[in-house]
Amino acid sequence: MSIDQEQLNEIHSNVHANRIEFPQELQFPEELGITAQDTKIPTERYTSPDVLSEEFEKVWMATWQLACREEEVANVGDYHEYVIGRQSYLIVRGEDGVLRAFQNTCRHRGKLIRTGSGNSDELRCGYHYWCWGLDGSLKDIPNKQWFPGADEDDLDLGEILCDVFGGFVFLNPDPHGPTLVDYLGPIVEQLTPYHLENLRATMHTVVELPCNWKVVLEAFIETYHVQGIHPQIMPYIDDFNTKFQVMGDHTRMIVPFGVPSMRLEHIDQAEVYEQYHTVAGKVATRDKKTPPPPPQKLTFPPEHFDDNGEWIGPGTVRDHLIEETRKRGKILGHDYSGLVEAQLVDDYHYHIFPSMAFNLHAGAMLLFRARPHATDPDRCWFDIYTLRVPDLNEPMPEPAPTEHLSIDTTSFGLVLDQDFDNIGEVQQGLHGRAVTEVTVGASEIRIINFYRTLLRYAQKDPSMTKKM
Repeated sequence: MSIDQEQLNEIHSNVHANRIEFPQELQFPEELGITAQDTKIPTERYTSPDVLSEEFEKVWMATWQLACREEEVANVGDYHEYVIGRQSYLIVRGEDGVLRAFQNTCRHRGKLIRTGSGNSDELRCGYHYWCWGLDGSLKDIPNKQWFPGADEDDLDLGEILCDVFGGFVFLNPDPHGPTLVDYLGPIVEQLTPYHLENLRATMHTVVELPCNWKVVLEAFIETYHVQGIHPQIMPYIDDFNTKFQVMGDHTRMIVPFGVPSMRLEHIDQAEVYEQYHTVAGKVATRDKKTPPPPPQKLTFPPEHFDDNGEWIGPGTVRDHLIEETRKRGKILGHDYSGLVEAQLVDDYHYHIFPSMAFNLHAGAMLLFRARPHATDPDRCWFDIYTLRVPDLNEPMPEPAPTEHLSIDTTSFGLVLDQDFDNIGEVQQGLHGRAVTEVTVGASEIRIINFYRTLLRYAQKDPSMTKKM
């Protein structure tokens, strides 16, 4: 159904009423031109072991993917293991200061050379003591005379593509893949003003989830589910007036913050202010046996609220939040000069194919990474990063260590707990024999583009294409 500009303005009247601005490239769902064919996704995409196996071969072995943060491998000899499916790779800082990525497999009998993270002046296998340098070249074979014809050049670890953007270390197992900058496309220019290299992890948690990796990823790349799963955040985010942009393999959406959802009939400015300051960004871990902390008591600033708690201005709560962020950034030495006002309050949300998704704000990021289980399509690994730009007037802090926790015993804050409670039921429902496909809508354009991109990679193999 076509829609004219007047109808569009009426549907999204909150945008004009609250003076919300978007980059010109973004569109509302009604403008995206989605067809009925775009909306159907076979359920076996989430449940089939064959599809999972094909994804490893055709997607994960052919794309750039987040491995770690650069500060985790900052010093000569630092290494970090990245695991995807049955494949293990090592990110290593060489003696020349260069970051390299290698297949983490001993060329003698196949043992993993290093696991986890650490520091070493060499890469020596603990099984038979074969040894490689930090540049991946073979340095020592004990009793080498027992290995006739051993060619040191042929026994290097095997370097794969590795690069850094914004302090994030990426690798790509495909030796013929594009450069990272070319792969990211317009995202590079869009993210550069945020100075992501200054971010430091304040939390990094890995959990195993009872769902396919795509199920949990999809839960974080649309806002259509907010009214059902997260109604408590609707007073301060306008999920209805989210805009979207497709950028090749990748997508972004911008979610207005500091204004109520257009789905709500009336929310006063005091509730917007209170919910923003007491609910937004509350991601933290605690043992579920421990009672949650008492609700935060909020003091309303008298220069903006009267004695009855009514907003008296100037401007709106959204205007105040923008100014609040700007002032705080200046105190902390942050550079927001390249950001427009909306970037000081709104959620600029990115999906970098295949599985990196993050909520981006001035000076802060909430990042998720989904990785498939090696053999089980009903399970996956999920990373949760909270990152902040620290006080740049002080020495840089060390990044938070990685923790492996369980969603059965650990709370991650109300919003994430709501998502995690939901996804297991989604995965179980996808096995329903009477349902062979799911139906998505225009506001889920990022899911649609995700599957279009998966299909393009899959077409290298006709057997996988049939399953899309």
